[in-house]
Amino acid sequence: MNRELLHERVYALKYVLEGGQVDLGSAQREIEQDLDHVKTAKDGMIDPETVSPKIIEIVKATLDQEQH
Repeated sequence: MNRELLHERVYALKYVLEGGQVDLGSAQREIEQDLDHVKTAKDGMIDPETVSPKIIEIVKATLDQEQH
C-alpha cells in the first residue's frame, strides 16, 4: 500500500472513531491507542513504521470492501 493511501485511511479511521460513526466493539480501545501512537514524519505524512499491524489490517479491509 502506498504511503499517501495509508495516510488518508489512517486519518479517516481516526475521524470516524472520534465522531462515533463506527463501533469496533471490544477492540475499539486498543485501536484508539494504536492510532495515538501513529507519528507524523517531517514531510507531514504519517510515518508508516509507527502504524500498528492491527491498523493496517483495518485499512486493508476497508479497501477490500470498496472493491466488492
